[in-house]
Amino acid sequence: MLRFFLLDDDELSNELVTYIFESAGVTRYDIRTSGEEALQFLESCRQINQFPDIMFVDINMPGMNGFEFVTEYENRYRLHSMSTRVILLTNSVLSSEKKLAKEYESIFDFWNKPLTPEMLTGLIRKINGATN
Repeated sequence: MLRFFLLDDDELSNELVTYIFESAGVTRYDIRTSGEEALQFLESCRQINQFPDIMFVDINMPGMNGFEFVTEYENRYRLHSMSTRVILLTNSVLSSEKKLAKEYESIFDFWNKPLTPEMLTGLIRKINGATN
């Protein structure tokens, strides 16, 4: 069963994603609302050698934005979690953000918010199909 992680500072978005996870039968997920909390979570993952399979990361957050978080993830944890896929989530449609996302090894995709049940189930099918 896939393990998911969501990093988003928007509580309403987090409630929606929680509902979508649970509706899709996803039981293994964690949510953090800041980059610093997310890095602490990843440190605990490193200690037990169990990283999420998918990390949904909001780009626009106060403090540490999504790109800064992914930079820290790649510098500190990527070697320990090579199969983790990062999907950036955003309300923005800036081509500069899409271009920047392509510079990161761990970024699997770039999605516009909101996450929908169809997006999640399609992703799960795609990943499960690739691992079977």
